[in-house]
Amino acid sequence: MRELWAHQKEGIRRATEQNNFAFFYDPGLGKSATVINVLRKRFNAHKMVMPTLILAPIITLENWKEEFILNSKIDPDRILPLYGPVKKRRDRMNKAIDKYNRGIIVITNYEAIVTSKDFFNDLMKWKPRVLIVDESHKVKTHNSKRTKNTVKLADEAEFKYLLTGTPVLNSPMDLYSQYLVLDGGETFGRNYYLFRQTFFYDMNFGMPKDKYFPNWVIRENAVEEINRLIYKKAMRAIKSECLDLPPFICKKVVVELSPEQKRMYNEMKENFITFLDKEAVTAELALTKALRLMQITTGFAKTDKGEIIRMNTPRKAALQEVLEEITPGHKVIVWCVFKENYEQCIEVCNKLKVRYVEAHGSIAQKKKFDAVNKFETDSTVRVFIGHPGALGIGINLISASYAVYYSRNFSLEQDIQSEARNYRGGSHIHKNITRIDIVAKDTIDELVATALDNKMKISEEVLKDWKEKL
Repeated sequence: MRELWAHQKEGIRRATEQNNFAFFYDPGLGKSATVINVLRKRFNAHKMVMPTLILAPIITLENWKEEFILNSKIDPDRILPLYGPVKKRRDRMNKAIDKYNRGIIVITNYEAIVTSKDFFNDLMKWKPRVLIVDESHKVKTHNSKRTKNTVKLADEAEFKYLLTGTPVLNSPMDLYSQYLVLDGGETFGRNYYLFRQTFFYDMNFGMPKDKYFPNWVIRENAVEEINRLIYKKAMRAIKSECLDLPPFICKKVVVELSPEQKRMYNEMKENFITFLDKEAVTAELALTKALRLMQITTGFAKTDKGEIIRMNTPRKAALQEVLEEITPGHKVIVWCVFKENYEQCIEVCNKLKVRYVEAHGSIAQKKKFDAVNKFETDSTVRVFIGHPGALGIGINLISASYAVYYSRNFSLEQDIQSEARNYRGGSHIHKNITRIDIVAKDTIDELVATALDNKMKISEEVLKDWKEKL
């Protein structure tokens, strides 16, 4: 078993004093190892492996089993990462329940409790006594089916634990559903609208209907009250305060647009600004429009018919220069958010004769696991090409001392999580950890990169002053 850090020991101590607890640890601070050690104490006290359900992003399911093997003496056959066809999941689970008299640990993804009513009913019938909600910000939306089903499972459980480094991504409203899962409403009640009315007010209340959009803002002094309530059963751990990590260096590689990119960008920009001039534009719609500008800066555009137009882009040459300099002595993660960008990165790696692996939405789940393992264990594989949404949570890529952001989207969550894949416990093997953002000069690309650097909520920027900056 691994030696635990001080913040993990403190979390274990506090969590074993009550039935429900939230670990708000920065990515890379060992949330899973901490809660597994809490379970060891629970299981020992009850002299049995209690029925335990872990809900987590699909990419982390196998990692959870590995963490149990590293941090406990539980029979690996009792630990079931369940994904793939519904029938296969149900059969494996029911056979294990019969064999071990319900005393198993089921690890499955959030989508599984939404897409299959039969599988969800199996879980409800099984009635896990322990529920762990990994990356609990995934259930922050109070009226989503994912959240509602998680609440139903939580209401049946005796011991509940939340794990996330980003409990608040948009506003403190994100906490309501997570705490409803954690304690059934003890902290904030079971009525979302009453919670919202208590701690927030709508700044746009009274606006004309044709111009109205809600803008809920936290009330004066409510932040202190919310913090007082949540930390009765939660612990925060910040990376800079808990670990002796190497310096984290941020760099930008600024590129020009090609003439073709510039022409298409200016046309799209004019349409975008016209769109923002309309009344009652929502952030979601504005971001969808803005995404087209981001695509052009990376070297392609989509027509209204869905056709792809590819353009020459200096961005590709910039990536080639970066990899040419870095890969002889270091491993590199290249984060991309568009399918066309993966192809560009692969072309660069092939041209440089650099070995790479890839893990994104077009890659099967098992191959993603294999890609992570190969990158971490094979010294000849120098580049990892990944999507921060498909692989930005719950995995270790600490063999890489560099991360290159070839393209971005507007997700603050994905930016924070992907950055933590190689800047976490274990990163001390490197002298520095370096993040490189490739950005197109004088474009929306720069605005997004700066906002994410400053960990700002992008949707707010779209509605406030992007028109003037563009």
